[in-house]
Amino acid sequence: MDLDNLLRSRSDDAPSGPDLEYDPDFTALVLASQVGEERVVGTSVIPAEEPDYGMVSRDAVDLLGRTRDIRVAVILANAMLKTQGLPGFEDALNYIRRSLEDYWDSIHPMLDEDDDDDPTMRINAVLALIDRSTVLAALRSAPLADSRAFGRFSLRDLQLADGEISPSSDAETVPTHQTISAAFQDSDPVRLAAIAAAVDNCRDHVRAIETLLDDRVGGLAPDLDPLHRMLHDIRSRLIAHVVPQAGEPSTEPRESDEGRPAAAATERVMPSGAIASPDDVKNAIDRILDYYARHEPSSPIPLLLHRARRLVSADFVTILKDIAPQGMENAALIGGFSNYDD
Repeated sequence: MDLDNLLRSRSDDAPSGPDLEYDPDFTALVLASQVGEERVVGTSVIPAEEPDYGMVSRDAVDLLGRTRDIRVAVILANAMLKTQGLPGFEDALNYIRRSLEDYWDSIHPMLDEDDDDDPTMRINAVLALIDRSTVLAALRSAPLADSRAFGRFSLRDLQLADGEISPSSDAETVPTHQTISAAFQDSDPVRLAAIAAAVDNCRDHVRAIETLLDDRVGGLAPDLDPLHRMLHDIRSRLIAHVVPQAGEPSTEPRESDEGRPAAAATERVMPSGAIASPDDVKNAIDRILDYYARHEPSSPIPLLLHRARRLVSADFVTILKDIAPQGMENAALIGGFSNYDD
């Protein structure tokens, strides 16, 4: 993936090239990237067929050579996760970030000139980065440890071992902590370092994308928090498995999503799944949302959970305004303030 070539201007008149949404190659790419449907033949169940992600990656890169389109870039990001893991995902996120930074006025989908430059289509394209059935599922399954002797293990495997998620079927084997630890110790340290660096870069790219969209569209900016949380979870587990060697404590403090030290150098790593911070609360809610998305998609409970998650780090006044705006007048009288937005 030649980023410099893909990021060059296509022409002075159309720096991002034409909108190819109705081009046959665009349509073919969208269809090729979709997972097939599970089929029942007699008494047998034929599993859904996975796309040829190698072909999808190549076709997406070819299409990005003709047009600069977030929709195509997100398809590429998912395919890169499937074929190249986190380092490939980092390349795709970098492309999306730099495209938004350098080509805001021309990148596809375009702003709606007939509706006061409405950004809805562009925002929806970015929101595909937090699709639980594609990008987030691929990220959860991306290999972290890769050992010839003990196997490959992803965030999903680590969550299974910790009891945070349930096996998808009775036939699925839950890995043990001992096997996972042995796999990390037997993995290529150069590859582990590359994965760790890719995770940090991915987090930087997501922050930059959110900051840019906040500046450009304000309150219409998408919430990419599920992607933040998952990358943070991966980073924390990499630190827990890779940094402390032979039982020794880490020599570098971890950082929270806001960049503050999250633990002193000699502090023991919290057990996976323990709730010790607002970030952990959000992670727990995300896991509950995953359950409802998979097993009870018609339940109204996720509506309340999304609201609760959004308010986890909010202050008292913000929470009161959200859940009981009619009580703000009394709160202002008691608290001695008059500007409800302060």
